[in-house]
Amino acid sequence: MNRKSAVAVLKSRNKRITSKRLAILELFMDNSKPFALSEIEKQLSGSMDRATMYRTLHTFEAMDLIIKFVDQQGTCLYMLNHEKHKKQSIHPHLHCKECDRIVCLPCLPDEYMEGLKNYDIEEMYFLMEGKCRECSDCQSMEDTNKKQLYAPS
Repeated sequence: MNRKSAVAVLKSRNKRITSKRLAILELFMDNSKPFALSEIEKQLSGSMDRATMYRTLHTFEAMDLIIKFVDQQGTCLYMLNHEKHKKQSIHPHLHCKECDRIVCLPCLPDEYMEGLKNYDIEEMYFLMEGKCRECSDCQSMEDTNKKQLYAPS
């Protein structure tokens, strides 16, 4: 995506357009992978301090522009909250260790969600780690090819 798209998104949400917000939003719009704060810093090559990044990420999260996940090591990961994702109800995600993408998994059963109504839950992070379907399929094809290559004639 380009700067024009990022400007349009911020305008549509009646948010002030700043160079810092545009830089971060463009980074997310141009990449389908999640970013840790340290990766965002690296990508933006020190053009802003951490406090500004945190404030901008918090603002984008409140605007529902980005989603925050916590991985197995306790690191916060951020990614663009695209329209398709917004239409789904609460569901877990998978972080693929092969391609580094975050994949939406099926929604949680209604019975599970009903059971949570007795609690005052503010945030829910469901992030599993493993291989996505594409990477698993690719691995299966590689394994099949190896078996055929080394199979006795």
